[in-house]
Parts: sequence; C-alpha cells; structure tokens
Amino acid sequence: MSGGLYEGGIKELASQELAPRSLPHPDKQVSVDNPFCGDRVDLEINLEDGRITALAQQVRGCMLCTAAANVMARSAVGLSASEIEQVDNSLKAMLGGQDILQWTPPGWESLAEFEPVRRHKSRHGCVTLPFRALLEALSSA
Repeated sequence: MSGGLYEGGIKELASQELAPRSLPHPDKQVSVDNPFCGDRVDLEINLEDGRITALAQQVRGCMLCTAAANVMARSAVGLSASEIEQVDNSLKAMLGGQDILQWTPPGWESLAEFEPVRRHKSRHGCVTLPFRALLEALSSA
C-alpha cells in the first residue's frame, strides 16, 4: 500500500518479539481471526486480582497486526480489563479521526505509529485484532 502506511515505526514494532509464544499454565486462552484478511491472534494470559500478570501470543498476520500485538504485549501486563478497554476505545477513536495529540493513553505512546492507518479503513481491523483477542480473554475471566 502506498501513502506511507508502513513508514515510521511500524516496521520496527513488527520486527520485535516482545512476548513468549506460550505460557506454562495460562488462565485464559483465545484465538481470534480477522475473516477479511486472514490475520489470527492466539493469546494466553495469566491473571491475578483481575490484572494481567503474564501474556503470550502467536500472531499470524500482516505487519500491522504484528506491530499492534507487540505494542500490546509491551504495555498490557499489570492492567485490568477496564484499562485495556479504555486503550482499545482510544485506539479506535484515533483510527476514526480523533486528533493524535489528544488520544494517546500514558504508556501506549507507540500506538501513535498507527496514525497513517486511519486513511485505510479496511486495515483498522488488523490493528485492533490483538486488542479484540485480549478483551475476549479478559471477558471470559
């Protein structure tokens, strides 16, 4: 895709592997697919007192999905379902056009790298898929 979609830090974020591929004894496991593009996120989490204590993931998807999953892996541990939901809502608002200077939640500043995706609505689901997987895991907790 043109228009700078993969410029900036997206490639770097996608190249990092910030979470293990599995946990020895996960409390929750989910697999979530994006039927439009074939991306898939397999996620395992451990929880204590409603907060994420460990996260593992396997991402089979595009660079956008992989980069978003890596950002999530770096910042989600220690947070609750409501805090993850706030980040997810902020990310969706930014992708929908909200001013980038007003939306970035503390600790999630690297999500600003996804600003070029807002012009490609068909790719929003790639960026939000890891968050959908984590929220699904947390909702079944």
